[in-house]
Amino acid sequence: MSWSAVARKDFWDAIRSRLLLVLTVLFALFAAGAAFFVTEIDAGGPFVGELTTILLIAGLVSATAIFIPIVSIAAAYRSLAGERESGSLKLLLSLPNSRADVVVGKFAGRAAVVSVALLVGFAVGLIVTAALADAFSPLEYVVFVGVSLLFAFVFVAITVGVSAFTSSASRAAYGAFGLFVVFQFLWGVLAQGVVYVLNGFSFEGIEQGDALLNLYEFLVIVDPTTAYQQATLWVVRQLAEEGEGQGMAAELPFYAQDWFGFVVMAVWVALPLAIGYLRFESSDL
Repeated sequence: MSWSAVARKDFWDAIRSRLLLVLTVLFALFAAGAAFFVTEIDAGGPFVGELTTILLIAGLVSATAIFIPIVSIAAAYRSLAGERESGSLKLLLSLPNSRADVVVGKFAGRAAVVSVALLVGFAVGLIVTAALADAFSPLEYVVFVGVSLLFAFVFVAITVGVSAFTSSASRAAYGAFGLFVVFQFLWGVLAQGVVYVLNGFSFEGIEQGDALLNLYEFLVIVDPTTAYQQATLWVVRQLAEEGEGQGMAAELPFYAQDWFGFVVMAVWVALPLAIGYLRFESSDL
């Protein structure tokens, strides 16, 4: 066997357990409801005038930044820890699989499960969007879906890494959801705390251009949720072919430019898997 065989087995196990069906239904309901809410209920807010696909994406990104991690965590938290609890992980490793094959295969299998759920859900959202948007562009919507899938892979990787790090499925769930809370709600506060400590437990004397302020901006940007929003903003601007502000953006540090969000998400896919694998490789089963 190899990582691909592990991934296939994991994917079909998810189908047999109806996990894929549940996640698909949940995300389809979310995508349709979010598209309807943004266009119909929240139409008096930012969507005054012609409702284009780009404006709809701008309204959806905050909601998807919360719901996609929840779906990803629900799909992946039992990937390794659950099999360790049941004892089936020893059987899997008794076959010609390395521990690296298991970690990579579990990530690929759970990423496939989440991908199917999101693609079906976004397809439902596409129907609602096409019906409600005044100027609908399939290309803009498809590109947004692609960025959202990358963001989902980030939290699948984080959750598989946490699951590889612990022997309990409940601890893996608590750990993954704890990280989600940190990224979603506490990251900015923690970034401020780092600057506060490094500045001698004070915010006084920090001015524009200071190294500590640059550090704070960098720490905020390396949050995966912020990176997703930043990458989506870059895509929206490219599709809208906005010329204004391009020169100003080019003068910003590389980490403050919107395209850097893709780099951050790629790192957040690789790093948790590497850390989880190192822990999994050295642990006793």
